[in-house]
Amino acid sequence: MAKAATEYSDYDISDDSLGRINRNKIDKPLICFCVLNFFLNAAVSVIAPFYPPLAKEKAHVSVSTIGYIFGLNPIGAFFFSLVMGKKMSHWGRRRCMLLGLVIQSAVVVAFGLLDFMTFNKELFVTVSCVTRFLQGASRAAYSSISFAYIPILWPDSIQKKISILETLTGLGLMSGPFIGAALDALFGYQMIFYVLGGIFFLALIPTAIFLPEDDHSINKKPQLNSKRVIRNRQIWSLGLLLTMMSAGTTFINPIFSIHMKCYNMEEDVASLLLGWLTISYIICINIVPKLLQCIDKKVILTFGLFCSCIGDLIIAPLGIFPNKWFMTMIGLPFIGVANAFCVLPAIPQFIDYLNQLFNSDPSLRLPISDLSSGLFISFYSLGTFVGPVIGGIVYDAFLVNSSNEAQLDSFQRSSYTMAGLQAIVSILFIFGGDVYAQKYKRIRQGENMGISLEEEDEYEGSNKIGVQMFSSTQPNVSHDESS
Repeated sequence: MAKAATEYSDYDISDDSLGRINRNKIDKPLICFCVLNFFLNAAVSVIAPFYPPLAKEKAHVSVSTIGYIFGLNPIGAFFFSLVMGKKMSHWGRRRCMLLGLVIQSAVVVAFGLLDFMTFNKELFVTVSCVTRFLQGASRAAYSSISFAYIPILWPDSIQKKISILETLTGLGLMSGPFIGAALDALFGYQMIFYVLGGIFFLALIPTAIFLPEDDHSINKKPQLNSKRVIRNRQIWSLGLLLTMMSAGTTFINPIFSIHMKCYNMEEDVASLLLGWLTISYIICINIVPKLLQCIDKKVILTFGLFCSCIGDLIIAPLGIFPNKWFMTMIGLPFIGVANAFCVLPAIPQFIDYLNQLFNSDPSLRLPISDLSSGLFISFYSLGTFVGPVIGGIVYDAFLVNSSNEAQLDSFQRSSYTMAGLQAIVSILFIFGGDVYAQKYKRIRQGENMGISLEEEDEYEGSNKIGVQMFSSTQPNVSHDESS
């Protein structure tokens, strides 16, 4: 195999090891990604228990306005991740990540400064909206770039590295409120955000040192044709699946505590029980890589959304089951497990679809990796916004009074609505994502890739992407230039 161009000079990218880190050295980029992933997600969840009381009691902001402010985070992530997926290779991955950390540091500190703005409601709301939007955008920049680095730096263990980062994501989301409570008890509200902002600012140093330098010659390389991507039904099918998966997890956020109050459960206890979903996700995210070695990614994705559908039905059971709080606790792990089944194979599956769309052109391997991570973050972020909106609208639409029976009925209808939408999207993905079709035509793939069928069998059986994604010997094939 011919030696590839050394885009990342600090890494061993010679034969059969393109982009792989020397195993004899400490995996510094992975450590950097893990630590930042933890604190970025902790910064997202730390706001939930502390910001609403400040906004409602001191700044006199309505509950609905607080909900809109919270929704700006995934909206910022949705739009900006699409931009990053397309442009990060041209702007520079490391440069964009450093800029994202600077913005994240500034907006987190701004949340602490909101304590000084409660005297002016308009100023408080304006700064809250801007900072929440920018927090989502900068977090999307980091997440898109970190996921884009994975197929480049660790092409032989993509799912494993994603599972590691997602484990830290879950731990960060779980730990955020506890970190915030500790800092609030010791130093007060403002110090929560000053400490986290300082961590992000200091993280600029290891990020600049440990990540490979940007390849400034990338601007001379071919680009993906955006129109072909937009028109591709497989991309949209997988994107809708991710959106509904995320929506099925987040639709309970605005109504879960209200629902559990019907069982005489306090809000703090309900929030702790909701962590059972995250725990099941963390456990399963480290099991799925083993399943991906023997089961096709598309099958796992479909099963994941069906599993979430079942979980949504269990948390609000039919009359034949006891409608008690423990049924909700039984259903939550189904949703957590389903998340792991959908999150882990998503980026490799986007890569597979894009490789098929662009004939596995090796000159497009980096743009395909970048766009795949951007699509993943974008569709998942869209679901985190759509879910609470659907849950809240359906809940209010069927709520006839404030009795426990009426609230239980409204929660049940919200859950059934989400389960029905997920079932529909699962069926659409089976056909739109070609789940039922053969993976590839073996002879044609062997001819295109310039490999023997024996080599192809090895990669097909292990569910790896290395042959398609990182081969440096494949001849150039024609493709449309980006418009």
